[in-house]
Amino acid sequence: MVNSPAGLHEAVARGIERGGNVVIVTGAGISIASGLRTYRGDGGLWTEEGSTAMARATAAFFFRKPEKSWAWHLARRTEVHRASPNDAHHAVADLEKRLGERMTLVTQNIDRLHLRAGNTPERTIEVHGHVDGMRCSAGCDGVVPIPCEFDDWIDGDDIGDEHRELLVCPKCGFVTRPHLLWFDEFYDEKHFRMRSAERAAAHASLCITVGTSGGVPLATRLAGIAAKARAVLIDINPHDNALRHLACDSGGTFVDGPADDVLPVVGEIVDSFERSAGDPGEHPSNKSVDRRSPWLHV
Repeated sequence: MVNSPAGLHEAVARGIERGGNVVIVTGAGISIASGLRTYRGDGGLWTEEGSTAMARATAAFFFRKPEKSWAWHLARRTEVHRASPNDAHHAVADLEKRLGERMTLVTQNIDRLHLRAGNTPERTIEVHGHVDGMRCSAGCDGVVPIPCEFDDWIDGDDIGDEHRELLVCPKCGFVTRPHLLWFDEFYDEKHFRMRSAERAAAHASLCITVGTSGGVPLATRLAGIAAKARAVLIDINPHDNALRHLACDSGGTFVDGPADDVLPVVGEIVDSFERSAGDPGEHPSNKSVDRRSPWLHV
């Protein structure tokens, strides 16, 4: 499908009309408008800080130097807390309100901006964990909140005795770890609901990937599962990427633009379709299109 306003309207309407789940997969690009860096793109965390930052984001580093690992994570957490949800996050939350149990959000992001915008934990799968949780490093069940005493932690702060007492498992007293999926770990259902994400993709009739390059294999895997289920794929990203090509190759489309511009339009299309169900004259694919939107290159 070509990148055009009519193509986007038709693709969204076609996916909704098929009656399956709507799966939205988001990556770091959706949070750019909130002031957060991506990881792999220009100016991204891994791009700028390279192997040093990536080495810190491992279980091996944590078990060698738990205090340094915690200090680095807590400083990143403060950066996230200073950000606010943008229009893209609010659009995804509005889609969940409209679609209810028909929608599943799978986010690679640990920033929790989707939940702060209004998405529910029940319909949101955080496949990489999140910045606000910690769990026992010895394996006790459960994720607990990181204490608020760490809310303003900055780079250079040191873990003292008073901090160590707060970072322990409430069940066994062993040291806790951030509730994140590190580079040297694997997806699972218990901590990251990976199987649930795959099941949602397998029952999707519409799969929208947003702000992810496909550099993390998860998004490509989920989109591939959805494509095999004959879902309509739509990729939203201002940069060329593997997911864009997968969408086009499977009969879907892409939008070359930022998420905070495009997702509110997707929401309008879904609203229009839901309101006009059963009235062919009001079908979204038959409506006129506003070609003034800056992200539509026609």
